[in-house]
Amino acid sequence: MSVCGLGYMAVNVVDMDGWLDIMSSVLGTELLARDEGGIIDIRLDDWHHRLSLYPSDSDSIAVVGWELANEAELEAMVAALRDYGVEVTEGGEALRDERKVTRVYAFIDPASGMPSEVFYGAQSEKLPFISSGGNSGFNTGDLGLGHVVYFVGDYAESHRFYTQVMGFRTSDHIIWDEGEKDATFYHCNPRHHSLAIMPPFGDIPPGTFNHLMLESNSLNDVGRAYDVVLDKKVPVMMGLGKHTNDLTVSFYLVTPSGFGLEYGCNGRRVGDNWRVKSYDAPMLWGHREPED
Repeated sequence: MSVCGLGYMAVNVVDMDGWLDIMSSVLGTELLARDEGGIIDIRLDDWHHRLSLYPSDSDSIAVVGWELANEAELEAMVAALRDYGVEVTEGGEALRDERKVTRVYAFIDPASGMPSEVFYGAQSEKLPFISSGGNSGFNTGDLGLGHVVYFVGDYAESHRFYTQVMGFRTSDHIIWDEGEKDATFYHCNPRHHSLAIMPPFGDIPPGTFNHLMLESNSLNDVGRAYDVVLDKKVPVMMGLGKHTNDLTVSFYLVTPSGFGLEYGCNGRRVGDNWRVKSYDAPMLWGHREPED
């Protein structure tokens, strides 16, 4: 029993216009306005939507949604969460319609503190996704939306929760800057990682959301998006570079909500004979922080 992918995410946002500009001009997604409330759903593959933006007077993560393969797997996951002591509430018709899924349960992730959901049966659209920017599309499907990275307070207990309760498998570790920075990466499908966690360092508090990663089908899309980011002077967290562990070529922009959004391509896949390794640096080249 395990989650099978990062399904969706929703964000409470102050600067809606800034977000929509990034989603359209940088990433080329399809923007779907709901009939009321000013909520924008974002489509980037055959699902009705994978991201949602909620107008708000403060920025925060509204929800991170983890997919289960079927109803039996969902019920087993709910039971495992409750056995761990997590309060889990089944979503009614309104939430199912909002998420466009068959069944959904809400809970607070005890490791990260993130509002979270588990679900199955996402709605697929009959018409294909067409990028608003002419991009080649996103690598999702059985790999899920992408990945998320959390800063957690209790590193060892968080590892136990994600592996023993939610069913993630360890991909590898990166420990760098003389041990000041430490990250563990987890997979639940062939994507190298759908989740990574880090203990806080510096003035970063536990429960901080670090970044969401979206994977393009094309290096050209990533390069063109990076040009747009530089031309528009969108804040950059880390420039173009290549990771040591998953071999993704990517860059990180700073979203209007303050957390990172990684956009990359060509990430490696894990298989049945995967061996866990530890790396001493997160990048093979690049990923430089911008100069002040």
